[in-house]
Amino acid sequence: MLFGLIAALCFGLSDFMVTQATRKVQTLPALLGIQFIASLLLGGYVLTQSPHIDQNSMVWIGIAGISVVNFVGTLLLYRAFEKGTLSIVSPIGSGFAVVTAILAFIGGERLPFNSIIGVMLLIIGVLTVTRSSKSVGQQVTLSGISEAIIASICIGFYFWAIGYITPHLGVILPVLVTRIIQFFCAFVLLRVKRIELPRIGLSTGLILVAAALLDTGALLSFNMGQTVDYTTSTTALTSLYSVVTILMAGLILKEKLTKSQWAGIAIILLGVIIVSI
Repeated sequence: MLFGLIAALCFGLSDFMVTQATRKVQTLPALLGIQFIASLLLGGYVLTQSPHIDQNSMVWIGIAGISVVNFVGTLLLYRAFEKGTLSIVSPIGSGFAVVTAILAFIGGERLPFNSIIGVMLLIIGVLTVTRSSKSVGQQVTLSGISEAIIASICIGFYFWAIGYITPHLGVILPVLVTRIIQFFCAFVLLRVKRIELPRIGLSTGLILVAAALLDTGALLSFNMGQTVDYTTSTTALTSLYSVVTILMAGLILKEKLTKSQWAGIAIILLGVIIVSI
């Protein structure tokens, strides 16, 4: 529970920082910068620890494959943060806990009733948010919802699959490999799209560093949690990060939603909480 809640706090703060970064330098440059910083910091630490390296090639193929899936999810989530309303897309993205619960159930974790209720509430919540009438407040939009939904599926798959990797590679090494692969994926995509890297000022650079530290800390805490408890429970607690994000979006970004949109968000969060019971 403690590791899951720490991961939720770090992810919530990180998502707020990522939103600021993507709106300053766009999605791909922000993603590239965050992965680069995280890879350097975590790589330097790993080199001083002489970690055990598993020789099973299937383990490395597995971590590489799920890292690419996570890259797709992260890219879409960043894109949702860039163009969408943070208070809406963040709780939808946090629905990855339901995806993880379903996969964990298929894999042998027996939490069927919670999973079914969670899925139903998630669908109802998303429909409530997307079918709401005009929003009120500054720059509130329904853009980015489709990206957030697909992102939740990709990230949910990653969090489920990483539980099979950590017994072989430990807690830290999978996070480092994920960071490095995501960095190269972002770099290749930037080259293919011929996007030039923008000039990064001091304030933006500090935001990227903070986002990298928080996001990496969240992944490490999650890995620690799922090594000592059910993946479903740890993931559900972790996905409560959207509560932190919503509070910051309301207090700092001044995002204001309609009552029906708040009701939809509450339903989504309730579904996530029920999965963790």
